[in-house]
Amino acid sequence: MNKQEKEELIGQMQEKFDEAKREIGFKSSFKEIDEIFFITDVVLEHGFVSNNFSRQMCARIRDTFHMWTDYLHSLLMPNPQYMLNVTEANLFKDEERKEIWGLIKGAVALNSANTLAGLEKDLKREREFIDGSVEFWKGKFKPGIVKVVGKVNRGWNEGVK
Repeated sequence: MNKQEKEELIGQMQEKFDEAKREIGFKSSFKEIDEIFFITDVVLEHGFVSNNFSRQMCARIRDTFHMWTDYLHSLLMPNPQYMLNVTEANLFKDEERKEIWGLIKGAVALNSANTLAGLEKDLKREREFIDGSVEFWKGKFKPGIVKVVGKVNRGWNEGVK
């Protein structure tokens, strides 16, 4: 895709975002959603902007949380056949494991709300999912995963015991 095609696609995405924001009534800005969930990247990767852009955006938000919950889950219930999971899981004490579980529960609650919003075509639920995702990411999830990944990184750097 050349530069002009990318710019046109980004312009289409911005128009669809603005339409979705007006229709659904979420408060989060494009900049804040894009900085967290990389909406532009997924549009450029797929090469199109969906006519139902809000669902495309919600899918990206969902996928981001899903990726992280898979990783966090591997720290609580490591695959015994995968030494990296087992090694990283052993870094965490019970209290930290409870914090990790809290992050997972919050993200899965949001993702199930998104599924319900899509199934019911409920714009209020969709608005709550979008704004709730941004709020949860900023207030709890990102600080939590920074703490978790920081501990994992320190563990590897210190020669995990």
